[in-house]
Amino acid sequence: MPERIRFTKEDIGGEVLSILTTGLYRDPLDTLREYIQNAIDADCDHIAVTIDPDTIAVTDNGVGMTFEQARRAIRLGISDKNPLKSVGFRGIGIYSAFNLCEDLSIYTRSAADTQGHVITINFRLIREELLREQERRKQQLPPVLYLEKLLENAVFVDVDPQNVVQEHGTKAVMSGLLGDVYKRLNNWSEVAAYLENVVPLPFRPDFKWAKVIEKRLREEAHRIVPVTLQILVRREEIYRPYSDGVFSYGGRHEPKFFTVVDGKERFGIAWVCINDARQVLRNTAIRGLLIKKFGFSIATRSYLEPFFKRPVFNRRITGEVIVEHQGLIPNAARSDFEHNSSRQAFLLALGKLVNDVSVWGDKIQQEDKAREVLEEAHTRAAQINSALPSLVRNQDELLRLNVEVAGIARQLDPHAKTLRSLDAAGYARTRQLVKECAEFISTALMQRSRGQKALEQKIVRSIQREAEEEKKGRPVAPPPANLKALLEAYDLIPSPDLMAFLVYLDETVIQARLSTEEYEETMRVLREFLDERM
Repeated sequence: MPERIRFTKEDIGGEVLSILTTGLYRDPLDTLREYIQNAIDADCDHIAVTIDPDTIAVTDNGVGMTFEQARRAIRLGISDKNPLKSVGFRGIGIYSAFNLCEDLSIYTRSAADTQGHVITINFRLIREELLREQERRKQQLPPVLYLEKLLENAVFVDVDPQNVVQEHGTKAVMSGLLGDVYKRLNNWSEVAAYLENVVPLPFRPDFKWAKVIEKRLREEAHRIVPVTLQILVRREEIYRPYSDGVFSYGGRHEPKFFTVVDGKERFGIAWVCINDARQVLRNTAIRGLLIKKFGFSIATRSYLEPFFKRPVFNRRITGEVIVEHQGLIPNAARSDFEHNSSRQAFLLALGKLVNDVSVWGDKIQQEDKAREVLEEAHTRAAQINSALPSLVRNQDELLRLNVEVAGIARQLDPHAKTLRSLDAAGYARTRQLVKECAEFISTALMQRSRGQKALEQKIVRSIQREAEEEKKGRPVAPPPANLKALLEAYDLIPSPDLMAFLVYLDETVIQARLSTEEYEETMRVLREFLDERM
């Protein structure tokens, strides 16, 4: 019976390094994230990322590493980091630049040391050795390159004679960027946009809700670390991608904070902003909620969209779900959390969160709709009110406006309760304006109707008189020239004082207010009145 064979270090081929790094860090920007994560895990309060032009440097002012810590940092798949406190904890991140550059130098110094240290990894040499091993396999020769042998000739920890780090902190320098990533990492827009979403950056100073959200995050002990990005000659502080401009009207609604819970189990908090118009956010890159742990993004903003009954609603909001639960451990690719019982409970909590966000958002949307209707109703009612005096003789237009005013009132009815709580005074003003318009139109139409009827009656009587006078063979008498002539024609002579008063009233009031045609018509009506009674 053959003797038991045990696994040895010679059973780990050098290709495992390429397999691990290529599988976990397919995007060169993920590699950049990895070194920034290391800096934040080192409790820094500022990071500088410099790309100029085929070299990347990530510099922090964190605690730095002693010689022994630097020695342990080069281990592959072994890490001293606590997964309950750090994002990176698998001991792979330091090798993530394998597919990014030719060489990696990490200069570091702890506050207690008088001398700095440097970790050097020669990725170019490693790739060359792997290529030789591949060529051996093509020639059907036995393998000779094992992981230990591959790394012992390319990875070193030394004293840094230059003391690149003057006080404490770490500077990771990736030099000799490979051709397929060079252009991408020199693209400001792409690099900045990636970091804005992935790193726990501050909010833009001109974002109106920045202080409110940052205050709450600090109360929850969540990390906020400033980052300065420099690519070639352009150098700027970068911020999270939120601004007033992403909202239709500059962000009228304050952010809402939610607690992410499943029963009594608390997973973290969420802050949510909703568009101040009933439409999706124009900027597709920030639609939805981004899940973060230790300040770093997990998955993408589309992760929560399937939880919404109406996906469009997820596209009207933006914000973050800040996870603090110890049982939720990010997977190596940062695309999700490791599958365990905590993740299952977290998914249930996310369902409840989405429901709470939907209820809140629906209320906001209803209020926005009510405000919209009120503003439109008031504007149109004011326009109609201004136009009415000039339309008093236009019966067709009055009838049309009467229908429109009634429609405005009906549009307000479904939102009455909401508007009374939001803007009672504005709602009352608009209702009163609509009422006044309706009353004006009703009165004008009624007077028009009465005038038309009276005119028709006058015409009938006039024709009747003309017919009677024609039968009698008498010519139609012309209307009296004035009130005095009318009274004299019917022998209605009052006292001299009363006559003087009537003449004064006729000349200064009646004639002054009526046109010639209207005055003559008035005299005819008075004459007809006297004809019927004399």
